[in-house]
Amino acid sequence: MRISAKEAAPGLTAAALVGLAALVLSGGRVIYGDPNGDVPLVLPERLGPWVGEAVYFCQNDQCARSFPESSLPEGGAGSMACPVCGGVLSTVSLGENNLLPAQTPIFRKVYSRSGHGSITATVVFSGMERRSIHRPQVCLVSQGNKIMDERTEMFGADGENGGESGGGHPLRILRLAFQVKDPSTGKTVSQTPCVYGYWLFNPEFETVHHLSRFARMLWDNCVRAYRPRWGYASLSAEVDPANPEVWRDDFDDFIGRFYPVITGIRRELASRHGVAMRLSGSSAQANRYRGTNTVTTAAGHD
Repeated sequence: MRISAKEAAPGLTAAALVGLAALVLSGGRVIYGDPNGDVPLVLPERLGPWVGEAVYFCQNDQCARSFPESSLPEGGAGSMACPVCGGVLSTVSLGENNLLPAQTPIFRKVYSRSGHGSITATVVFSGMERRSIHRPQVCLVSQGNKIMDERTEMFGADGENGGESGGGHPLRILRLAFQVKDPSTGKTVSQTPCVYGYWLFNPEFETVHHLSRFARMLWDNCVRAYRPRWGYASLSAEVDPANPEVWRDDFDDFIGRFYPVITGIRRELASRHGVAMRLSGSSAQANRYRGTNTVTTAAGHD
């Protein structure tokens, strides 16, 4: 059966656009936005009544537990093994090291408040290698979580640093069940209910939708030769089965204090709009973090 030119036009146009995008995004061009520069972010030791500290992760995939630094014996993680299974401890989780490209900058603290549960705040940044940020549904499941529900909700509307017009800030909320396994058998022995919220941002734009991020990246890369760092901010907390909604009040209070930290780093990154870089070869080969102020994923995982 013959296809008319009119019928073939949409497919040919799509193919041409894909080919053009591939050509534009390939090596041999100048891009702007300093995608490999340092990220001058410092997660505060305190956010109002919330006190932050480092968190360490067991690298045994049958355990994969996390531990605030204060829960470890004096000397910290560098002087001991996982107190549960004896595995190696790291400030980068096993899932992050396994799934993210090398040289991915990760900033993280666990924040505690007297009389409240703790909240783990994490900010991951992309560089030249855009796989550094991906849908969290992938890595959360690979780390032993079962996703029970997912929706977008607003937080921080009532705080001093609430959102525009007092409307708060949108977070994509995932309700999870973390499956705790017996390290000796690998069998699930219990499930801990958790909640996980995130949003995505670059110097000019923020969203809770990955499709919106992809569209913005395509426009910036193809039309503006602009490739700034994207950030992925997330909050996670365990849920008290006896009071399963109390985490909402904690998120409301915390996000109003944490959001200005992200606003500040967005301003810093926006000032680098005019920093030029000559790109030749693949983006993955050019993926290097030039900062020294945070941990990055292992160099062996490209």
